[in-house]
Amino acid sequence: MGIRLVVAAPQPGYASRLALYLKERDPQAEIAAFSQADALAHHLQAWRGADLLVVQQSLLHVVRQAAPGGAKVVVLTDDGTSGEHDGLPAIAQYQSLPRLAAEIRRMVGTASAKPAEGTELWTVYSAGGGAGKTTLALNIARQAAERGYSVMYLNLEALCGVGELLGGGEPEGREADGREPDGLSRLLYELSAHPSSAEARIRALGSRRSAINAGYLEPAEHPAELLAMTPERLEALIEALRRHGGFDLIVADPDGGFAGWQQRLLELSGRICWIASEDAQLLRKTETMLREWGERLPELLSKSTYVWNKSLGALPPDAPRPSGGGQWLSLPYIPQWKRVFDIGAILGAGAFAGGVDRLLDALGYTGPGERPALPGMTDYAQRAEGRRPGDGELREPVAAGGSYACSAPG
Repeated sequence: MGIRLVVAAPQPGYASRLALYLKERDPQAEIAAFSQADALAHHLQAWRGADLLVVQQSLLHVVRQAAPGGAKVVVLTDDGTSGEHDGLPAIAQYQSLPRLAAEIRRMVGTASAKPAEGTELWTVYSAGGGAGKTTLALNIARQAAERGYSVMYLNLEALCGVGELLGGGEPEGREADGREPDGLSRLLYELSAHPSSAEARIRALGSRRSAINAGYLEPAEHPAELLAMTPERLEALIEALRRHGGFDLIVADPDGGFAGWQQRLLELSGRICWIASEDAQLLRKTETMLREWGERLPELLSKSTYVWNKSLGALPPDAPRPSGGGQWLSLPYIPQWKRVFDIGAILGAGAFAGGVDRLLDALGYTGPGERPALPGMTDYAQRAEGRRPGDGELREPVAAGGSYACSAPG
């Protein structure tokens, strides 16, 4: 049996349209949708159980009066804010359908203590600087989130240059409201000293807003944090993110190297994306790194993908040959990135995004629970011709409606 949801919002057509989109993504789901307070109250009074109540903020009083104690509730806010509303977890009501669906699925995952094996870990790895490792990792995270996955971007570089994309940049390591940020340094400390506090912090990561629409941690405050990383601390971090975050995918972005924690990261990864480009020194380093890791960890060959970045066409004849018969997948050279003063520009190139789309397709990340559309449902998702599935957004009321129930087949 699939998940059981209650969706309630007074805006005409909103709840039924969201329910049908969620049903499209997971045909085994049971979803009851309501736009009227009386109908919602009647349903809650005849309670038959649900994994999650997704309720617009104006109907929250109905839930407080009629829902049984212990019901898991998430609030849809109409002001674009996520995180918390009136003491309950909250997500923005009006956003892209895939992102909204991913956040709802993440909330269901955290409510049921998602098992570790349910979260994939991908690591993007390079033998040296300039290959485009972080650019690729950020674009994978962003585009997987656009496809409806709940994604965590995990920067593990001793020196990180993309903090402003992740909400960083406040003085003295604090956010604009004076709170301490959800940073890697703080989480590593809490995992060892205050595990229960770390769990609560991890559960909130997926609702943080950023340019990549994925969960994130501010990078380590000092290079020493990563230089002192151990395999045990790294494994504890990954396990905690998997167990408590409710993510479908964690995209790790570490420095290249041969330290013990880096080896443990590769061992824990379900997919390793080795990235290189047409630079003589980088090519030699890549060849050496592939050989070294291949000798240390032969099992990595079966989970490795090789990405040739900044491609101008055919690969050069001296390109290092991946072990085990692997092939290079190409990403295009983007001329406007030769001089980048706004770090956000690395998310804005259509040609590069298309290459990452093809990479995600090749790795099977076409969309969570991707299945042929059920009859009569695609109109509700508003999938315009020529757009990727799920590009529609829930922004304006589209039709009148009272309640709508979607039940699992059979």
